[in-house]
Amino acid sequence: MKLKQLFLCVLYAGLFLFQLSCKDELSEIQNEEAFKAEKNSSLSAREFSGDSLILENPYSTENMAKALQRVKYNNPKYSFGKFNVQTTHLYLKFSPENEEQVSLLKSDSTMHYFDYRMDAEYKEEYLANRSPDKDSIPVYYTAVPVGKTLPAVKHEVLSELYIPEQDPYFSDIKDNEEYQVTDRVENKTDLFNNLLFSAYEQTGNEQDLLTDNATPEARWIFGSKWYPSGNIRVQDDIAGSRPVTGAQVLMRQWFTVAQGITDGNGNFSTSSVRGKARYVIQWERYHYSVRDGSFFQAETHGPNVKKQSWSINLNGGKDEYHALIHQAAHDFYYGYRFGLISPPMNNHFYNFGRQSQIKIAGRLSNSGPPSSYSHIRSEISFGLSAQIHIKNYGSTSDQVYGTTIHELSHALHSVKDRFSYDNIVRDSFLSGDSQVKNRNRRLLESWPVAVEILMTLERYRVRYNISNYSVYSTFQIVNYQNRTIAASNHYTSGIYDMTDMVDQRRTYGSAYPVDQVNGYTIKELENALSGSRYWNDYRDRVKAMYPNKPTRPFVDDLFANWQD
Repeated sequence: MKLKQLFLCVLYAGLFLFQLSCKDELSEIQNEEAFKAEKNSSLSAREFSGDSLILENPYSTENMAKALQRVKYNNPKYSFGKFNVQTTHLYLKFSPENEEQVSLLKSDSTMHYFDYRMDAEYKEEYLANRSPDKDSIPVYYTAVPVGKTLPAVKHEVLSELYIPEQDPYFSDIKDNEEYQVTDRVENKTDLFNNLLFSAYEQTGNEQDLLTDNATPEARWIFGSKWYPSGNIRVQDDIAGSRPVTGAQVLMRQWFTVAQGITDGNGNFSTSSVRGKARYVIQWERYHYSVRDGSFFQAETHGPNVKKQSWSINLNGGKDEYHALIHQAAHDFYYGYRFGLISPPMNNHFYNFGRQSQIKIAGRLSNSGPPSSYSHIRSEISFGLSAQIHIKNYGSTSDQVYGTTIHELSHALHSVKDRFSYDNIVRDSFLSGDSQVKNRNRRLLESWPVAVEILMTLERYRVRYNISNYSVYSTFQIVNYQNRTIAASNHYTSGIYDMTDMVDQRRTYGSAYPVDQVNGYTIKELENALSGSRYWNDYRDRVKAMYPNKPTRPFVDDLFANWQD
């Protein structure tokens, strides 16, 4: 009997152990399935039901406090000392009411704004094709450290944030290539990684941290700092693939933004980030902003990656278009411009008050009025419209570049002498006298033609060493000038002709302008704009200001090519 009882005990024990073993195996399978389901659930949670998806915010102070409580619960013996979750940043929504308030926002170059939410994902086509709100002034989103002085613009706090990556308390943690989350905390590095993972996991965003080799038993997350970098180029119809200089590349990780500016070779790098972050080119610098259409900031969106550089050659479409407009604006504001004064500069005071950041609209439609500049447009619409509209989408690269220079040269003219410029514009477009219109508009347009030709030649013939380049690639420079010989054509080569050494009539024949003038610099010709109100008025001012120029006697003949 005892033997039988012993046998039964052994049998029951074996069955019990087998059951435990099966349960462990089943549990492991269930854990694996649950892990996969959790990952799929996390991914499906980010599927769009419409054009956008507002994500649950892992960095809210409330969520981070809950994550800390979870970490503390799992580590009752660890001494957390005085560490606690406290608000480090504020997530803000600004609602400017006019151009002056937009200018206030953009007056601080350390703040980076987005005209869409930072805690949301959007379909790319939505951001590319969205329409402005009824008030036509975008709202702006940003995150700032607690205590930062804010511009006096209407705003609301969308969320209080705790960003452990920005907390000095964690500045000395170990920089692991990967880190395995075990819920066990033995040091500050453990605390940082477990806190961050818990916060992401509670909000369904853990995929942003998990590495590709993570499993339910080994939850590996991306732990080390990395330094985003790359190279930005644009495909130029004339010069081929060329570096984009001065482009602002932002590395955005939720509410943290690192900035890099491309150098002369198109290379950039930013400060360090942890985990996954998205590359974004914002086609804007302190003095100007390229718009996608009239209202929204033009951007090029790169990949959302972990520890990967990004190099791209922008070829075709709006990205190439915006890059070329940016390059022209950057060259005019920050590059070589023959000693000319700057176009209107952000936060500077000119004739009629403080100037805001110039907005350059990259328009896709070529219908209606051509490319244009108007400071009045922005002033009378309270900032609802860009001052410059470029309407060269689909044109050759040098035409996009040159047209942008042309319109910025109008803006320069308005800075040089706003009173005379305004009178030229008024008489050019509002006068009932056709002769008055012609003589004024001829001066109005001939000045930017000169700068446009000089800077476009500088880009292609000098910088890129294309010796046979002529403005534009679709017609030779002499033909471009010949188009302007008719009295009714206001876009003349007359001012440019005073700077070059080519005598058009002698070189190309009787169909071309009489052109024996040379030896003037574009800076000297810029100086003569002050006080000049019409074509012959400008001619006489040039002669009076520079009486000792050898070719001065021929200036009258040159200007006579374009008379009513």
